Amino acid sequence: MSAPLVSVVTATYNRSNVLRLAIESVRWQTFRDWELWVIGDACTDDTAEVVASFADPRINFFNLPANVGEQSGPNNEGFRRARGRYVAYLNHDDLWLPDHLEAAVAGLEAAGADLVFTLVDAVSAAGKNSLWCVVPGMRYEPGLLVPASCWVCRRALVEEVGPWRSYRECHNVPSQDWLYRAWRAGKDLRLIPRLTVVAVPSGTRRGSYAEREVRVNQQYFDRVRTEPDFRERELTAIATNFETPWLRWYTAPQLLLRALRNALVGVCLAARLDPVAVRNFFTYFRKGAFLDRLRRNRGLEPLSRRRARAGQQSPGQENG
Repeated sequence: MSAPLVSVVTATYNRSNVLRLAIESVRWQTFRDWELWVIGDACTDDTAEVVASFADPRINFFNLPANVGEQSGPNNEGFRRARGRYVAYLNHDDLWLPDHLEAAVAGLEAAGADLVFTLVDAVSAAGKNSLWCVVPGMRYEPGLLVPASCWVCRRALVEEVGPWRSYRECHNVPSQDWLYRAWRAGKDLRLIPRLTVVAVPSGTRRGSYAEREVRVNQQYFDRVRTEPDFRERELTAIATNFETPWLRWYTAPQLLLRALRNALVGVCLAARLDPVAVRNFFTYFRKGAFLDRLRRNRGLEPLSRRRARAGQQSPGQENG
């Protein structure tokens, strides 16, 4: 088979029920020139059978022999196997709207950027969704949360920036660490102002991995598939639920803390430091501790430092 234009990489671990929905959201793309590499983090459930059930020659599965415990290992393996000129990532518990690849590839080629990212409908466990990746100037800035599910980048960018770093080397999660490294290298990282991704963050849902939660993912999958005006409905809901900051009453200590936070972010940006990594350093001190916190919330054990060095880490994923 000739090389596709886009290689999609999906890291997964033992949540075949949500993975099935993510894969289907790739298959319904209006842009058809893609391949998908699903990389299991030493999966022990029926992930292999679920991937095979699609019987789609564009979809490939590889299961790592040893568990890494977060996305860096599976995504690096996926890139090593990818053949496309462009690379996209999709977390296994997120969904793409049907025009995601079409909009992102067109925007990437038109802008001549190294990487583009789109707007994300972040599904809140509390019932009020938010719009992620909104940024002044339409370009990435450190401190902005930009999930890997909304990236499309040039293969050459990944080769130049290098592989995702292990959680043991990061004060931020590996995906955001990689994006910050690309920014530090002076790369052109641009926003395509179109909502094309639905994210269901597992870190905000207690027990999501342990209980193999799928209800919310299925609900949004069904809505995207059946509601022609899904995008407009979601944007309207987000806008009407938005709490206008200048109408909210803040106490004096809250105002002082907000001013201090904004000043520290400004100092970090001036020094070309990642504000999230700096915050996590002073909050947790140890690299990887923030990811351990997310794992506990998902119902997974913290990654063992001793076993990590031996390459025998405990299971789970960073963000999705």
